[in-house]
Amino acid sequence: MKVGLRRAFRLARLAVHVAAGAALVTIFFFRCSRATRVAVRKRWCRQALDMLGVRLRLVGAVPADCHLFAANHISWLDVIAIGAVLPCWYVSKDEIRAWPFFGWMAAANDTLFLRRQSARAVYRMNAEIRTRLEQRQSVVVFPEGTTTDGTRVLPFYPALFQPAIDTAMPVLPLAISYFDATTAPVTAVAYIDDDPVWTSLRAVLDAPRTEVRLVLDHALAGEKRNRRELASRSCAAIRRLQSRQAEPREIAQPRPAHALPLQPLAMKQSAIALTLKRPVRSPRMPPQPPSIYRDGPATGSDLHSR
Repeated sequence: MKVGLRRAFRLARLAVHVAAGAALVTIFFFRCSRATRVAVRKRWCRQALDMLGVRLRLVGAVPADCHLFAANHISWLDVIAIGAVLPCWYVSKDEIRAWPFFGWMAAANDTLFLRRQSARAVYRMNAEIRTRLEQRQSVVVFPEGTTTDGTRVLPFYPALFQPAIDTAMPVLPLAISYFDATTAPVTAVAYIDDDPVWTSLRAVLDAPRTEVRLVLDHALAGEKRNRRELASRSCAAIRRLQSRQAEPREIAQPRPAHALPLQPLAMKQSAIALTLKRPVRSPRMPPQPPSIYRDGPATGSDLHSR
């Protein structure tokens, strides 16, 4: 399929899907339980990924109990991928609330908006996160405070880890990465700072296939640790997971099938040729070990010399 045709086809399907999602939010969401909303959202996110040509790969088991998830942040696509597998709240920058339509959709889908560069706003956000954790509802935070192209993980800010300590909830590092159809890392899907969203969206629409990979690490106990330690350990865990995925894999080159039976035959022919060229000598008794010429039995050194 040509790139332009693929882009138009996927964009048309996505537009219809987003309109259907808006109708669900308007008519259905505020009349049902949160468990039902989460199930509907999970299905909607999976369908959206499929329409965008994005394959979701999850590494690790999704925990059944409540956690504070700490993830690296690359793209707007992160939220859709996480929503397809995790029943959670999101912490997002406050600027998204002002986006036409999408800010309203985010607010209706369990998003907490944080005004950055404000200590008072962080304090209020920690109270919101603490309330969700006490209600046994998981929360996803992006402690880098911004997005990257996926080739590195920025140091984590420790402020948003305080609710995990206050509620003794475990912290679960979540590594997010993107790959193309050849499993090579891709950076075009990244949405960084004030870049136009269309640039990132067009890269996803034009790609034959994109894979988003979510890797869950081992949980870190929230109690008996300070927030700086939790931030540092979570960041180190995600960096370790990212470096493992970026390691090049050696592909074994198969040997030609015709070389397998010919190699023993060639060795046998060369052995026969050497035998024919070797001159024929009269048989001679092999020399005896020195210990045989002595009266006593063979010693350990004599046996070793054999």
